[in-house]
Amino acid sequence: MANYFESARIMKEREKFLTTGCLKFDALLQGGITTRGITQIYGAASTGKTQLALQLCLTVQLPVAEGGFAAGAVYICTECVFPSRRLQQLIKKLEPAKKHGINGDLIFVEHVSSINELEICLLHRIPILMSVYKIGLIVVDSIAAPYRVEDWNDESNNRAKSLRTIGRQLHKLCGNEVCVVCINQVTATVHNSVLNDNSSERPSLGTTWLSMITNSIQFYRIDSLRYACVKLSSNLPEIIIPFEVQGSGVKAIEQIIQNKFKNN
Repeated sequence: MANYFESARIMKEREKFLTTGCLKFDALLQGGITTRGITQIYGAASTGKTQLALQLCLTVQLPVAEGGFAAGAVYICTECVFPSRRLQQLIKKLEPAKKHGINGDLIFVEHVSSINELEICLLHRIPILMSVYKIGLIVVDSIAAPYRVEDWNDESNNRAKSLRTIGRQLHKLCGNEVCVVCINQVTATVHNSVLNDNSSERPSLGTTWLSMITNSIQFYRIDSLRYACVKLSSNLPEIIIPFEVQGSGVKAIEQIIQNKFKNN
């Protein structure tokens, strides 16, 4: 048993984290966004998912001493145009980006509209790009969109096969100490009046995709307040982080809330 805990400690020490750009958010996540496996951020529209993803595209360019990887980012858009206007606002107002003169030159944007295009992008184009540039972050926004528009002849088998192909390739890419973040949609949205009762929202794509996920964080809103809830993680408890989206980025605003329903 002692050897098990020692091995777990060593693995934790070797784990790399990408700063979110908010020290309080990083502390609550015990380091930031991990490079270990796939981190899924899911939630309804306008909950802050893309805001954080854009922020990470800037923080990954920061020096290692500042929590970045001194590397570029790949942003794969599957359902809308890249939010360049919001990115420019962050470049001007996010403090770490201003301090180090970070800009959008090392953010490589890919637009895909089908599963075939997504597979070609991940299996072929990105590995070629990574052979030329140092890449520290891959964002897929969103992972569910191409699957919702495809006409599946044998949906249960074909979709599962495709999801496994995508998942395996993303795990292979993060093996190069790359942070992989997949934005996901929800299958149902229920407006709840109780802070901890947000169980009616589920990430899209079902159990096959869920089996590929290493860390899962749910974003949701109650009235004008936003929350990030760690729903699945090998090293974090289920916690709720209140946050707000400012002109200067995503900021945690209070202490964490332990989810009292976790063990029920």
